[in-house]
Amino acid sequence: MKMKKATLLASAGLILLLLSACGALKPTPTQPAPTAQATPVTGVQYHFVTNKLLIPTTQAQTQEFALNIDGDPQQHLDNKFGDLLTLLVSAAPGLDLQPTLDQAINTGQMVTLHVVRANDPMNDPNVSWSIFQGLKTQSSPKFDGSDQLNIDSAASTSLPIVGSLTNGHFKGGPGSARIRLFLLGQSVDVDMIGLLLEADLSAQGCANGKLGGGVTVEEFRSKVLPALVAGLNQITQTNKSAATPLLQLFDSDRNGTITVQELENNPMVMLAISPDLDLLDASGKFNPGQDGVKDSYSVGLGFTCVPAAFKAPGD
Repeated sequence: MKMKKATLLASAGLILLLLSACGALKPTPTQPAPTAQATPVTGVQYHFVTNKLLIPTTQAQTQEFALNIDGDPQQHLDNKFGDLLTLLVSAAPGLDLQPTLDQAINTGQMVTLHVVRANDPMNDPNVSWSIFQGLKTQSSPKFDGSDQLNIDSAASTSLPIVGSLTNGHFKGGPGSARIRLFLLGQSVDVDMIGLLLEADLSAQGCANGKLGGGVTVEEFRSKVLPALVAGLNQITQTNKSAATPLLQLFDSDRNGTITVQELENNPMVMLAISPDLDLLDASGKFNPGQDGVKDSYSVGLGFTCVPAAFKAPGD
């Protein structure tokens, strides 16, 4: 009886969490098409590598890493991904998502490279910031500026994020990039569109970085959800304290395995896995707020970066 009561209380808490998140969502009015920004053709190229990528697992982090991805006039901050991860952590308090991501970065299994082109790393009205996937390293990076790294030429080409630097703070977008995540020990690459970026920048690296963009419904359901489900099932086999609440909440047929369909159809997470952004028009082009169809999920992440050596386009 105590277990059933605890489960009911947890469920009620999750429903309140979802209702709160849903209440914050506002209809996206029709927006004008984003104006094309010219990529700077002059300036010094600064090379950096991500030494910390932060995923939101609390409501506070979800808001902290959120950006106005679809550009609505109400300046509503978007981060549906954070709502989903917060929900999972609330369902199983012993679930810890950040350590597996930290380990992947610290061991060189996940390498994200940045190229910033600017005439002045403190103040410049025309700056570009490109993000590239890097090749895995043979040994753990030192993150002290001495790392010799390589861009993965097989990865998709990113669209530079064009913006400005004011007193060392960069703000720009939209652009695009393929971002690699490690979720519950599962590696997943997602293509983010409408990518916005903010960070405090200097020649020594970046701090307080925020990266926000959209992941299309197809990408989210074919890549992100299966990775989460695979990770959840691995946890139910290895972590008994987390397994009980996870199976009680998500394993609807009680066969000991969570499926993508069970996660999608769970009434407590249906809102958290519903697309929240209209970023593409009827032709499939990036054109926010034009056809009223929610076609993407908002993702907001935090990051920091340090100098690194690698050959980049334009060097």
